[in-house]
Amino acid sequence: MSEILESLQGLLTPLIIMVCGMLVLLLDLRRNAFVARKSLALTCHIGLALAAIACLPALNVASLSGVKFPSSDSPAAQLFGAGMTMDGFSALLDITLCLVAAMVIGMSGRYLEDKRLAFGEFYALILFATSGAMVMTSALDLINLFVGLEVLSVALYILAGYARRELRSEESAVKYFLLGAFASGFLLYGIALVYGAVGLAAQRAGMQLVGGSYTNVMHIAEVLRLTMSTATPLATSPLFIVGITLILVGLGFKASLVPFHTYAPDVYEGAPAPVAAFMSAAAKIGAFAALARFLQPLAIVEQQTPTIRHIIWGIALATMLLGNILAIRQVNLKRMLAFSSVAHAGYLLVGILASLSSRNNIAIDSIGFYLLAYSLMNVGAFAVMVWLGHSGEDEFTDIRRFAGLSKRNPAAAATLTILLFSLAGIPLTAGFLGKFYVFYAAVGAQLYWLAGLGLVISVIGVAYYLNLVVQMYFREPLDDSNPEVRGGVAKNVAILCAILTLVLGLISSGVLGPQKAQDASKLSVPMPANAMTPRGGSVPQ
Repeated sequence: MSEILESLQGLLTPLIIMVCGMLVLLLDLRRNAFVARKSLALTCHIGLALAAIACLPALNVASLSGVKFPSSDSPAAQLFGAGMTMDGFSALLDITLCLVAAMVIGMSGRYLEDKRLAFGEFYALILFATSGAMVMTSALDLINLFVGLEVLSVALYILAGYARRELRSEESAVKYFLLGAFASGFLLYGIALVYGAVGLAAQRAGMQLVGGSYTNVMHIAEVLRLTMSTATPLATSPLFIVGITLILVGLGFKASLVPFHTYAPDVYEGAPAPVAAFMSAAAKIGAFAALARFLQPLAIVEQQTPTIRHIIWGIALATMLLGNILAIRQVNLKRMLAFSSVAHAGYLLVGILASLSSRNNIAIDSIGFYLLAYSLMNVGAFAVMVWLGHSGEDEFTDIRRFAGLSKRNPAAAATLTILLFSLAGIPLTAGFLGKFYVFYAAVGAQLYWLAGLGLVISVIGVAYYLNLVVQMYFREPLDDSNPEVRGGVAKNVAILCAILTLVLGLISSGVLGPQKAQDASKLSVPMPANAMTPRGGSVPQ
């Protein structure tokens, strides 16, 4: 009983979010719509604040150059029979998820009111999706990962079609649901193959499972290590390679990796702007946290997994290239941000690949920082759309409508410019540092070609971001109207994101540096003392 209570305390963050979501549904039974909207939003923000505070004990901060920042090298607490964990990496991402959910809930109030959409269900779905992503960031077992992924996915399927009176919203929900169901099937089949491959490898090597399951990342790592010197190593098993590939397919869909990205522009365009903002950040955080954890054991057998590394290498390059090229042609800001999201997924995958090297330096820390910076940039950009939208009309997404915005609404133009500069990777912004750290980690892992090509490809992204800046500052407006009607909290959210983007870019230059390159592994996979033991034999070294 004490162990269960300790595990529940370690997972207090998603539990608070889930309870808060249920409380919101109960409070939504009140009749006064305006009072209900205010009280529901306040309840959500209180719950998210408490959840973020609950993450603080797990944050291990490393002081570098006088700057404190969460580090992924904190000791990992094993919960629920080592099926879950709570460490600095998951704590940082959980706090980021709380921040994203709080900003999305804040900026959606007036939007939902204009669209005559229900508040209670929307807020509750955002909270449930957040809790699902939090489970993904802490999962050490593939089954727990699947449960968290489905909680996140089901809520997102409903949110994508939340504007049910609009045909495009219904279309986006159907596309997202059908493709997401296929992706979940691939993921589940991949888990089954990995389970079989690990079990067969352990049996052939004469090992005995002391506790846990063959889908636990710690046991997978242990079998990989113990079979390195045997005639049939797990790392070279076709069953294991196919299983890992299928898991990549399932998580690649949520992360918008090429070629599993095709849903993104249509779903982003059809979904309500606050939903698209949440989807672009939360889904990526959950997917890349899972990729970082469940691919990390491959670092143990670096020389024996060239096939898997080549697959990831190719996907990363194709994702960066295709995302940036397709974004250039877009005239709809939502679709442009969707393809931009694909390109950023490619940069993050470079960090994932770097983390699989025994020469790993700051890869996992760079992924955590990049996800934080990316979430602020993307949520801020979508908040500007909500800020500029008129009541009773389509969303403010046509890039041509941004012409002359600096004259009609200088604050909105300046805010969006900062966010676009950060997305493009202009120095003195968080986006620049995020890319710098990811490519620095790739160089440290001797991925010279991928880092070089990524830097060249990232220059392409500057073109479509600056095109929007040119529209705002160097083109004549199409009309004289001031496109600020909703404003409100969305305006505050956009400005806050721009400020935080600049602050992170200015003060965190010393957070991840060359001194961190001395650490061999930033995201430890905790090993139980006797998870796997060979029957009547010594452990290969």
